Amino acid sequence: MVSLKNNKFLILGAGNMGISFIKALLQNKIAASKIFVLEKRISPELKKIKLKKKIKILKEVGKLPKNFRPNIVLLAVKPNQLDSAVNNELINIISDSLIISIIAGKKIRELKKITRNKNNTVRAMTNTPVSLGMGTSIIYFDKGIKKQYKNLAREFLALVGQVNEAKNESAIDSFTAIYGSGPAYIYLMIESLIKISSKAGHKNSENMVIQTFLGSLLLLMSGNSSAKTLRENVTSKGGTTQAALSILNSHNGLPKLLSRAINKAKKRSIELSSN
Repeated sequence: MVSLKNNKFLILGAGNMGISFIKALLQNKIAASKIFVLEKRISPELKKIKLKKKIKILKEVGKLPKNFRPNIVLLAVKPNQLDSAVNNELINIISDSLIISIIAGKKIRELKKITRNKNNTVRAMTNTPVSLGMGTSIIYFDKGIKKQYKNLAREFLALVGQVNEAKNESAIDSFTAIYGSGPAYIYLMIESLIKISSKAGHKNSENMVIQTFLGSLLLLMSGNSSAKTLRENVTSKGGTTQAALSILNSHNGLPKLLSRAINKAKKRSIELSSN
């Protein structure tokens, strides 16, 4: 296992994702003195972290310490902010750093061109549960990147959850559609069930629906049975569950609808990468 503790970190962009990584670093005993953040807009949450943990949050590259050279740089700005965020002054500072980008739609080729870091740039994508250290991430390594940097990148992403490696860069588009957007699909189903439950007159509908999802996931995570087996166990022949599933699976309904939705999300991801 690679140790992150002896490294210096630069977080470029401190929105929700950036803040999640800052918290993860601090929770894993990385000294606040080794964490530097470049962010022009200081959110209340970021200000709270700064006051409590004393990390360095700067609005300009020129405010970084003289001769500062980070070992790991996280690119977490919005796609339309990258060009202006990575100026010549910053390019000189990060020329030898490991650069990890979690920016949607920015391919390795473009990242290397903007940062002028051709040897140590990797592309990753993750999802919102990183805020709890329960994210699902994918990482793509271009040809030529050294093993030590691969291990360092994997260890960094592992701070916020599970890490998977993409065999090719195009896999990031399907990952984005399934796992990056995945939490939204689950939340939509939860929302829908809460509305239906409330309409049926049940009190505490939100808590009951959340508990149903949580209990079902924990049962699945126990590893004793697959999702298919657990579904079949609930579905008695001629019973209420079978009646409901006959609607959801009518003409391959739900699976087909999910497939269409994911394909559209994937298409949009490809479009963003092509712009």
